[in-house]
Amino acid sequence: MAVLTLDFYSRELKMSTLLTMVTPDSTHIGETPLSERKVLYLLHGLSDDATSFLRLSRVELFARDAGVTVVMPSVGRSMYCDDINGQNYFSYVANELPEYLNLLMGVPKAWELNNIAGISMGALGAAKIALTYPERFTEVGLFSGFIHPIALMPMLTEEQRMEFPFMMVKENELNTTPLDPMNLLDPEKHKNLKITLRCGEQDDLYMMSVAFHKKASHLGLNVTAHFEEGDHEWRLWDKYLEDFILAMK
Repeated sequence: MAVLTLDFYSRELKMSTLLTMVTPDSTHIGETPLSERKVLYLLHGLSDDATSFLRLSRVELFARDAGVTVVMPSVGRSMYCDDINGQNYFSYVANELPEYLNLLMGVPKAWELNNIAGISMGALGAAKIALTYPERFTEVGLFSGFIHPIALMPMLTEEQRMEFPFMMVKENELNTTPLDPMNLLDPEKHKNLKITLRCGEQDDLYMMSVAFHKKASHLGLNVTAHFEEGDHEWRLWDKYLEDFILAMK
C-alpha cells in the first residue's frame, strides 16, 4: 500500500496541517481508481494524531486486504469542535477535507462509498459528523467512544474546564446541545445510517456506549453493539478496526 502524508494549508484551521492517508499502490490498485473505491475517514483520540493508527494498529494491512482508502486527519485536542481560537475543526473534517481530497485526487463523496469511524475522542467526532450529515455515510463506527460528554460535566475539575471551555454548556442546554451526539439522534434523519458500537467493559467510557446504544435502539435505528472484556487500549482497537475495515470489502 501507499502511505501518503499531506502538509497543506487549511482555510478552516487558518494554518498548515498534516494528513495521513493509506491508498492502494501500483501493485494493488488494479483497474479501480480512487474515485470508485470505498473510503474510511478514521479519527484519532485525545492524546494521538494522524500517525497513531499507522504506529499502533495494523490499519495499513486491513486497508490493503479490503482495497479501501483510509484518511486520517490531525485535530489536536479539539474534541472536533468549531470556533477554538478561530479554528474550525468540525468544519475542517466534515466539509473542507472531503471537498479538498475529492478535487485533489478524486476521493469519492458518494454516500455508498463513504464510512467514518473514530476511537475515544475520535468517536465523538465521527458521531457528530455522521449524525449531522447522515446522507454522506453508509456506516459510522464508534469505538470506546467519548460519545456522551455531557454526562461528565458535573465531574470535571477546574483544570479540565479551563482546558476545554468550548465544551462547556449551560445547565438548561444539556439535553439539546449538538456538542453531545446523544442529542443528535433522530429516528427519521438517521434511518438509513448504520451505527456500530464497540467498547471494553472495563473502559471508563463503557457506560457512554451502553447509553448511546439504548437510546438509538429505542428510536428504532440500525445500531449494533458488541461489548467485551477489555480496557481503553490499542489491542482492542486493532481488532475493532480489522472487523470494521474488512467488512467494507
